[in-house]
Amino acid sequence: MTRTRTSAAVAGVILTAAVLLSGCGASGNDEAGSSSGAAAPQQADGAADSKVPNKADAGGKPAAPAAPESGAAQPTVTRAIIKTGSLTVEVKNEDVNAQRQKAIGIVTALRGQVASEDSSSNQDGKITLSNLVVKVPTASYETAIDRLSGLGDRTAIHQESSDVTEQVVDVDSRISSQRASLDRMRALLAKATTIGEIVSVESELTRREADLEALLAKQKNLSLQTELATLNLTLAEKGKAPEPAKAEGHGFLSGLRDGWDAFTATFSALATAVGAMLPFLIALALIGYPIWRFRHRFRRPPAPAVATAGTPGNTTPPLPKHPNTPAGP
Repeated sequence: MTRTRTSAAVAGVILTAAVLLSGCGASGNDEAGSSSGAAAPQQADGAADSKVPNKADAGGKPAAPAAPESGAAQPTVTRAIIKTGSLTVEVKNEDVNAQRQKAIGIVTALRGQVASEDSSSNQDGKITLSNLVVKVPTASYETAIDRLSGLGDRTAIHQESSDVTEQVVDVDSRISSQRASLDRMRALLAKATTIGEIVSVESELTRREADLEALLAKQKNLSLQTELATLNLTLAEKGKAPEPAKAEGHGFLSGLRDGWDAFTATFSALATAVGAMLPFLIALALIGYPIWRFRHRFRRPPAPAVATAGTPGNTTPPLPKHPNTPAGP
């Protein structure tokens, strides 16, 4: 009986454990199924949202607009630069004229031109100094300086550049606006019906056309300055190159020196003027003083005027009567 009870108890424990294990497995499968079922709608919703990007979000707020692409093309502005400079070269073989011809050939090869020339020669007619103002394309400016420097020993060089891009853009914009304004004025002129309206519109149209011509001239001038660089070339014999201009100083001492120079220059100019006038002043004094003395000596003083008392008709007034004198009959 005891063995039978023990077997029954063991069998009961085994059966209970089997029931518990089966229950845990079922619950685990249910949780996995529910989780997978919940994930599927979420993925579907995400796909739908990706297909419709501009729909409102779950909170009811409109979706943010798409950010612009970083690689979008931006408008490019070509820089407008005005280049100027000066170059001094000492000729080695002292043949300034030959090097001058070579310089003109270099400038011509670079599609440039000689704007002006100032040359000086000695008593024998030999050119000793030549100053050329040349204009070359801005893109060939550095090349021109390198080639011209090879004509001799470069003793001085100075370069400047100024950016006028803002002015060029401003002038172009004003020209476009002015042309549009002229078109509107012409349309108004076509619609004018009275003489007063025609005269008023034509006057305004003439003024705006003049403004447009001034802007076009300014645009052309800026274009020429930016397309062609200006270079002042000086060719001189060895040891005879002109000294470069000294830079202007600043400060109290510089101002005092400039003021003293101006004072001495003014005093020198006044002294020169007085010295030039002195001979004429002496001559005038020698001639004028005797004449003045002669006129003063022979001039008679005017006779003093005699005061006379009387009445008209040369009659004398009666004498006053004494108060005690009886009156006449």
